[in-house]
Amino acid sequence: MEYKARCHCGRVRFSFRSPEIKTGKRCNCSLCIRRGAVLSWTYIPAADFTPHHDLRDLGVYLWNEKVLSNYFCKTCGIFAYIGDGENAKDGYRVNLGCVEGLDPLALEISIIDGNALPVIEEPGSATGFNSSNPEGPLSDRKR
Repeated sequence: MEYKARCHCGRVRFSFRSPEIKTGKRCNCSLCIRRGAVLSWTYIPAADFTPHHDLRDLGVYLWNEKVLSNYFCKTCGIFAYIGDGENAKDGYRVNLGCVEGLDPLALEISIIDGNALPVIEEPGSATGFNSSNPEGPLSDRKR
């Protein structure tokens, strides 16, 4: 199926191809527990995902291992999607609340135990926010 999605204000738009969405995921890591989004049940391959066309509209938040780029609209602040790996080569996980015509709270939702994953503390790194470069520091990311 082809899905269209957007942030609250409509500035950020993206689309993807996926089997019919019947389930969602919530994550209990320190970031996801605060944003409370219902996520796609699996990563969507990069070949099946069309990200927003203008990176200037997006902010990105990187933390921990800095391999998950958490994209959000700079205008309304809504978290839209996660790109995994350098240039999202490992796919995307989307905020199902952005998908047009889909009620994410009506889905069967399971939990990703992100809280059990190790947190890597970097000296002097209080935040991973990078508003000036939505692509993030791609050359220095590590797994």
